[in-house]
Amino acid sequence: MSAETETQNIPPPTTEVETSSEKNIIMTCGICQITINDGDTKLKCKSNSCGAFTCNTCIELMINVMFGHPTLNYPLLCGVCQEAFDLTEVDEILREQQCYEQYISCVLPLFWSKDCLQDNEKLAQCPFCPYVEIHTTDACPLRFLTCQHPSCRKKSCLICLHEIVDDESIHESRCIELQSYKEMVEKAIDSGSKQQCPHCQLTGIKDDGCTHMVCERCQLTWCYLCGMKEEECLVDEYADQNLSAHNQDWEQHEGRCPMSLVSINDVDNRWPQDDQDCLEYFHRYRTLCQLYDVLKIIGDDKLDELNSNFGIIDASGYTIDEIKDYETRILINYASNG
Repeated sequence: MSAETETQNIPPPTTEVETSSEKNIIMTCGICQITINDGDTKLKCKSNSCGAFTCNTCIELMINVMFGHPTLNYPLLCGVCQEAFDLTEVDEILREQQCYEQYISCVLPLFWSKDCLQDNEKLAQCPFCPYVEIHTTDACPLRFLTCQHPSCRKKSCLICLHEIVDDESIHESRCIELQSYKEMVEKAIDSGSKQQCPHCQLTGIKDDGCTHMVCERCQLTWCYLCGMKEEECLVDEYADQNLSAHNQDWEQHEGRCPMSLVSINDVDNRWPQDDQDCLEYFHRYRTLCQLYDVLKIIGDDKLDELNSNFGIIDASGYTIDEIKDYETRILINYASNG
């Protein structure tokens, strides 16, 4: 997907001080503004128009955020211009850190699932190390995995992701019974973290706060906020059918959308005032709506049972109370504007 964006004036990431003998460069983090010394761990944005540095503390924060929601926060992006960092440089930095195996375990399925697997293939990953196997989905369902990594060798249940230390009977009864419900919740969380083209269903995540989209696959023009095609978006009765008309007077017309996500804060102060924060807020809203749809299908008791056995809601960063809260499923609260 691609979005219409305006050129931003990005502040220079370094301060240069000339002396009679040489030119010294003082590096500062583009996010927290602390000084970065020559020998410090850092990332540099590969964009020629930016070149901002990111310090090790901010890198670690980005990694922890990514672990919480990989599909929304991978790859790591420059905090100044939102350009993706060079994956090789990220890998070199994390290779020396304790979280490297967790990073590989998190990233590898994203990479393989997107670029390498056939339609009838899926990854089976050990919950305790980076070991993965490729299995065909038209074979018998794979529910248990014996890791072949020399330092692991654990047998695990691929449904609850726990080690099997005695026999498989409890997993065969409880886990297999709940598997289909668990997959419904997982699909809701994954779907909510993305948006899709209304024509060809190509999924992705925006790279800025503009709501005008052009699909990379089918070239359809559509609105990221309401998810509708340009020719179907709500506009004034006598206006041309385009996204600009769809944006016109959106503050007074529920069903129309703003061109910029950050402008929603003027109407609904629940929304943040930063592009990236707005994207995260929007996808949190989408996910909560998707989870509520699952709740209506399976019921309160089954959702509680899923969370009790697998911790699937707690681990996702949501709560059951949030899912049930009507206000979290209101995209824009026009009433808060008076």
